[in-house]
Amino acid sequence: MRVTVVGAGIVGLATAYQLMTAGATVRCLDVGEPMAGRSGGDTRIFRVAHGDPALVAEARRASELWDDWSTTAGRTLVGAERAMVSGPRVPAWAEAMAAAGAIHRVVDGVLHDPAGGVLDLVATGRFLVGAVAPERGEVAALDGDGTVHLADGGTERADAIVVAAGAGTPALVAPLGIEVPAALEHHARFTFAGPADQPCHLDARADGDLASTYQHRTRAGHWAVGGHLPDADTAWELGADEVARRSREAVVDHVRRVLPHLDPTPVDELRCTPMRGAGDGVHRARAGAVHVVWGDNLAKLAPRIGEVVAADVVGDTPVGGGGRDHAP
Repeated sequence: MRVTVVGAGIVGLATAYQLMTAGATVRCLDVGEPMAGRSGGDTRIFRVAHGDPALVAEARRASELWDDWSTTAGRTLVGAERAMVSGPRVPAWAEAMAAAGAIHRVVDGVLHDPAGGVLDLVATGRFLVGAVAPERGEVAALDGDGTVHLADGGTERADAIVVAAGAGTPALVAPLGIEVPAALEHHARFTFAGPADQPCHLDARADGDLASTYQHRTRAGHWAVGGHLPDADTAWELGADEVARRSREAVVDHVRRVLPHLDPTPVDELRCTPMRGAGDGVHRARAGAVHVVWGDNLAKLAPRIGEVVAADVVGDTPVGGGGRDHAP
């Protein structure tokens, strides 16, 4: 079976890898560098904890697959740091964890997720790029019969196409009748020097200008902190520089007051362009031979998304299922 995967971020590469494992002949194309765009940066938070039992179940399966990938890659891709969740969502998330049979505990109002940890995106990218060997190529259009139109004027036919092109997905699939939200926003996280031996932490308690915060260790042994500003402060029209400035002020203020063990002067900054209002969850659709996947916060679920989408493409039933427009 010949499959063209459009997009060499972590989801596109994960899907290409799973397709190759299933015996398909795969060509993975990206207009830019692999693991750039929304897959940029060195680390992310892996967590089983979610507010929906179906997503908890999918994350548990993803954890098993991360272990498999670590064995194949010859290095640990998800650390053992654990994760914590605090704030008003704890009761609902703990209930979802219990419904899915996931190990957890709540102590003093904080949800502890022992399966959580730091996802090493750099090592994961090296592993997947080495296995998949993505190519540089701009896709201009797609047909439902599996025809790929390249920007250089060339065309190629595949038995199936998978589109996991991040911000480029809406324009590619709209002519096929698939509506993918196109509204983006700017986001920035910042890295601080200081102790980095704590669990990953998602805190939904508002603090200053921030509606919520998250924090975790970086590969360099520093501590990354990000915060979510009101929509008006992350609007696309403001530009990346202005949103980063507003984010920096709010996050530094948070660090000074709440995380005094950190040096409040950022030593690094990471910018990205998430889909506005997407939150957790994975969305999929299909038109003819074209399979489409999109969403935000997808890195942690990438092996599972790849497994499910690849199974759809080759016609198998994926382990554990997973419904369209909700979980993988």
